[in-house]
Amino acid sequence: MAAVVTEKIIEMFLILLGGVIVYKAGLIDDKTVPKLSNLLLMFISPLLIFQSYQMEFEMRLFYGLLWTLAASAVTFAVTIVLSELLFRKKGERTPVEKIAVIYSNSGFIGLPLINGIIGSEGIFYMTAYLTVFNLLLWTHGVLVMGSAGSFKEMCKNLLTPTIIAIFAGVVCFVTQLRLPDVFANPIQMIGNMNTPLAMIIAGANLAQGNLLKSLQNKRLYLICSVKLILYPFVGLAALWLLHLEFHIAFTVFIGMACPAGASAIMFAERYGKDAKYASEIFVVTTVLSAVSIPVLSVLAIRLLGAA
Repeated sequence: MAAVVTEKIIEMFLILLGGVIVYKAGLIDDKTVPKLSNLLLMFISPLLIFQSYQMEFEMRLFYGLLWTLAASAVTFAVTIVLSELLFRKKGERTPVEKIAVIYSNSGFIGLPLINGIIGSEGIFYMTAYLTVFNLLLWTHGVLVMGSAGSFKEMCKNLLTPTIIAIFAGVVCFVTQLRLPDVFANPIQMIGNMNTPLAMIIAGANLAQGNLLKSLQNKRLYLICSVKLILYPFVGLAALWLLHLEFHIAFTVFIGMACPAGASAIMFAERYGKDAKYASEIFVVTTVLSAVSIPVLSVLAIRLLGAA
């Protein structure tokens, strides 16, 4: 499986390189990339998630989903507490750093990666991780950015296509409501676009930044160490202590091991923080994750496989 993880990472980064090329060639531009991101987040990924629930009901899978929710909540709680301790210094960039290290690119990179490694069952469990991710991002994340907002606004923020797709998928899974092939096949075909489009978008985002200049920022190496090494190690220890079934534990681990997500950039722009700095964190952690994820996955497979 370690070889599979490495192979999938290489495949994904080759597609990411394609995203860099098409951006540099002018086939997509600064205006196209956000639209493609919205298409992925609001349409393609939710359909992929919904389709993952179109399987035979098994009590094992249902309990696994609940355990994944619990494990995800535990790991997020640990990283949130650690972030409050590690980033206590008040500064303009501190909220951006907290969001970047806590909320990973589990949608863009985690979903396609776990799909390639474990398959539909991995996506099934990753939806539980994404549920906790979205619930916390639009509540805790908003508070971190210094914009409490109203309760009504927070509830509205939670009504994302991803959450709706998860809810609809769970209902169909429990009730065994299966879509006819005439509907299921198009949904499956659209969902299959998730991985290549996600990597092309990530490549286009990388192409927009100045990687060499970003690599000269010493502060970024601290952020990368926390995001790509410290938190996955801490999460791995917590998952090992929970003694979960391997597919569940490994799915949560992959969610944590992913680089900083585009959510940091989105929130920085939305709440008037340093979006350029958020982009630098996104770029550098994405590049370095090509090494960190395969290396840490080998350790995770040995440790969690023996749990």
